Amino acid sequence: MAPGVPVYRQGEPALLTLLLRGYAVSQRTTEDGRRFLFAIGEAGLLFGYSSVSGVPSSVEIVAITTCDVAQWSGRDVRPLLERDPALAMAAVDSHSASLHLAMEEIERFLHQDARRRVVRILDRYRSLFFGESAILDRGDLTGLVGTTREMTSRVLRQLEREGTVARVGRSSLVLLEPERLTWMARRST
Repeated sequence: MAPGVPVYRQGEPALLTLLLRGYAVSQRTTEDGRRFLFAIGEAGLLFGYSSVSGVPSSVEIVAITTCDVAQWSGRDVRPLLERDPALAMAAVDSHSASLHLAMEEIERFLHQDARRRVVRILDRYRSLFFGESAILDRGDLTGLVGTTREMTSRVLRQLEREGTVARVGRSSLVLLEPERLTWMARRST
């Protein structure tokens, strides 16, 4: 699938999905149209175990690069889980890890200022923001951080004055001091 194409949509049934190639983002759009990005997945990620429950997906998964995926419906996967305890436990483990991660993100969101969130996200997705051909840009950063574009820009200007990053053009970033970014990210957890 091409960049920007949904793997599955928010409000529709999730599909158990194996990302074979590329990168995809988990995002949610609020009723007032704000987009929040939760996590970036790469090749090898298996997600969408909630498909076995038949509930609508609370997030949308969207390709951010060209992606190849394999997908299975919940009604096809559920009988496999019922017969295969190891697969069922993998689903439980995946759900548990997702719940734990969501709780950590909520807590960090509530208790971290915008600077800490920007630094943490830039460090976590360093190769996607600062790689030779960057996959994510400053607009994506705003969605991942969960602040306004203005607040994210303010933090980037601070980081630029400190010599950690440089803004290039309308949307790109260059990492000038990788060690400093790592140090700041570790202090923010």
